[in-house]
Amino acid sequence: MTPHFFKTELAIFSVLFTIGCGNVGKQDSGHQTLETEAIFSPRSYDHLGDRTSVKIGFGSCLDQDKSMAIFDEVKAAAPDMFLMIGDNVYGDTPSGELSRMESAYAKQKENFAAMSPDFPVEAIWDDHDYGINDGGIDYSHKEETEKMFFDFWEIPEDDVRRTRPGLYREQRLDLGGKTVQLLYLDTRYFRGPLDHTDEEGAAGKERYLASNDTTRSILGSAQWLWLQDKLQASADYRLIVSSIQFLAAGHGWECWRMLPHEVDRFVSLLDQYSVDNMLFLTGDRHRGGLYQLTTPAGNKIYEITSSPLNADTFPVEEDGPLRLGATYPDSNFGLITIDTVLNTMLVELKDGDGENVNSLTVKFGS
Repeated sequence: MTPHFFKTELAIFSVLFTIGCGNVGKQDSGHQTLETEAIFSPRSYDHLGDRTSVKIGFGSCLDQDKSMAIFDEVKAAAPDMFLMIGDNVYGDTPSGELSRMESAYAKQKENFAAMSPDFPVEAIWDDHDYGINDGGIDYSHKEETEKMFFDFWEIPEDDVRRTRPGLYREQRLDLGGKTVQLLYLDTRYFRGPLDHTDEEGAAGKERYLASNDTTRSILGSAQWLWLQDKLQASADYRLIVSSIQFLAAGHGWECWRMLPHEVDRFVSLLDQYSVDNMLFLTGDRHRGGLYQLTTPAGNKIYEITSSPLNADTFPVEEDGPLRLGATYPDSNFGLITIDTVLNTMLVELKDGDGENVNSLTVKFGS
């Protein structure tokens, strides 16, 4: 999501960068790609099997042409892994001129090589690495940008995501005999059209209005079936990663509530399968915040939004019936600490200096 009054014009590079000891090569498709030493792979979490706690950092909206200083604070927080949950580059290519996305990825590869992360990094996309602002199912170059995503993040050739449409997947971590399930949702590839506002910029309907067209989907039929199956799987703790906000109800930018029947469907599944051990991790908003909803069955749904890591921020506070405190209008990242002894999730939103700006502790069980 890029609000119209602070949309950043991204530089269009005429040459690709040579990074580290890597060279620029050619794909069979004719698009250039980077051949570099691995930065993100292989990823290993075997050491967590002997642990009773894990720290999971996350963030979104990382402009390749801005300062990466916030990652000094991410490193200082010592996460066991970090999730990049969308807008991991700004390479919009609405006309299909993919050299812009290629250049954005090239610069971001250079940035990550310089940062040298000492923790595994996982990723899902949002609109600006998908290829078009607020883009959905109709974006005609999504297969090409999907391949670029796979190659940048060093996704193995035999990974299931390379075998079918969409980036959704499950990750399971063994944490001292307990299971942490991470469900990464693709809210771009299958998302149907949104209804544009009748009063642009007005509070609560700045760009879109909620649609009553129940034929439109966010996840698409195949991903919904997959999600239903995964929610029935045994897990002690669940993190649901959505690039766009799930609970936010006080603004008119893109979020799940623009297709309210999809929110209702998700909440119904959580109640149907008695899922009461989960947390949504979301981004895109260009503000950070915490949210909570009590479902019809009495289960609590919690959400933390972290955005942006370094991109432009959104200056206007939102109404928030589900908000826990004020939202945060500057660079930030999220940190989730799961403790199997205390049976808790510590949920923290941290600013660009690594200081807490909001937090909550979720206690599971009795």
